[in-house]
Amino acid sequence: MQALRQFSIPLKGLKNGIHEFVFHINKNFFSSFDSSPVNNGQLETKLNLEKKSDHIILDFFTKGYVNTDCDRCTALIKLPVESDFEAIVKFREEPGDDGDVIYIQVEEHQINVATLIYEQIILSIPLIKTYNCESEDPKPCNEKVLSILTKDSKKSTNPIGEALKNLKID
Repeated sequence: MQALRQFSIPLKGLKNGIHEFVFHINKNFFSSFDSSPVNNGQLETKLNLEKKSDHIILDFFTKGYVNTDCDRCTALIKLPVESDFEAIVKFREEPGDDGDVIYIQVEEHQINVATLIYEQIILSIPLIKTYNCESEDPKPCNEKVLSILTKDSKKSTNPIGEALKNLKID
């Protein structure tokens, strides 16, 4: 967890008001999480922390890319990822969360936001990992796989689909 130390924000001595933080996320960040579906990427998270007397509002904005395999052509791609979310932190005797609010102990000196950032990145990755890479030079596409897919889609017909086309509904 040494790699995640930079994601700790000191709370003691932090004055009420808005404070800005910037975090850079890379391979070391993802390797700190067991069984992470992402191994590498380059992202930047901007955090606006608003400290009030009885709670803290964390407003995150993350943008960058994660390295993954394209679901269309199987090539290694830099999949663009962008997300923003807000979290509310309140103080009480027992730490925990109820889904909407994160509770930390009153005497806590710092809060580590690494897990919040990680979860939001993972949730922002689309189920189908493709994007419009036409403007990239060179394109990351595996042309061999794409040509096989194109050839197979032109020559084969789906008998079930053809039967459904001929079905007439009154």
